[in-house]
Amino acid sequence: MIYCSDSIQYIMDNKKAHCEIGFIGLGIMGKPMVKNLIKSGYKVSFFARRKKIIDEITAIGGTYINNISDLPKICKIIILNLPRSNDVQNVVLGNEGLYENILRNTILIDMSTISPDVTSEISNKLKLKKSYLIDAPVSGGEIGAINGSLSIMVGGQKKIFKKILPILSVLGENITYIGKSGSGQITKACNQILVAGTMVAVSEVLLVAKKSGCNLNLIRDALMGGFANSKILEVHGRRMIDSDYKPGFKSKLHLKDLDIALKIAKDLNINLKGTKYSRKLMYQSVMDKKQEKDSSVIHEIIKKINK
Repeated sequence: MIYCSDSIQYIMDNKKAHCEIGFIGLGIMGKPMVKNLIKSGYKVSFFARRKKIIDEITAIGGTYINNISDLPKICKIIILNLPRSNDVQNVVLGNEGLYENILRNTILIDMSTISPDVTSEISNKLKLKKSYLIDAPVSGGEIGAINGSLSIMVGGQKKIFKKILPILSVLGENITYIGKSGSGQITKACNQILVAGTMVAVSEVLLVAKKSGCNLNLIRDALMGGFANSKILEVHGRRMIDSDYKPGFKSKLHLKDLDIALKIAKDLNINLKGTKYSRKLMYQSVMDKKQEKDSSVIHEIIKKINK
């Protein structure tokens, strides 16, 4: 049973919902997410700037909209997947943004990773129009977006979460309702703290193994069979061994996420020393012109420090 928007369409016998979904932000993550929505039978109208992406998505059934402000006129559910807080602010609240034409009962699903303060600001503005914001940042990188296996952390009204759950289920497998508006972003900040810290640990392990003359592949295999196993060891450990830093998640964006996490911690009067070190390494990777590479490129910074 699936229902969408506020018309409550019940779809039985494996038929797909035909609610119109708007989508803004077709980058490394957003493009495969849109593809999965279309493959699952959803009608998707989207805004993009690059002709290559526009042609690719229209070829599989997406509808290109050349003005962001027109999306709310045709879509009661709009998904955002944008790089930064100010990008989301501009798209929603800026001149010729979404807000001007948002109608009553519109649901805005923000799958970006942004500041909880900005989430709160947008949520409060949407309330004035009797509409809703769901913050639903994701983890899982490009691979998770392609496979529809993302982890999605959700904040906002629970009744709205239940309405959009069928849509989120196309995009992810581990979908967790956390609580009030902004709690999804808090959870994502915690995720990024843990991912960065674990990447540092994996990098240091590989450095110790290499300088000890051990086979890195065998070390990784051994550790993956025990309590030290993690997705970071599996995926990023492989990238570090192969020096393959094709971006699944760019280092410049992970740096931005760590800045958000440290701002949250500062507001809570918490000193995150380990996260500050992770942030220092991520910042150095950006300064070394590795900002477009996968964030696991911090392994190269750690190797450089220990030459």
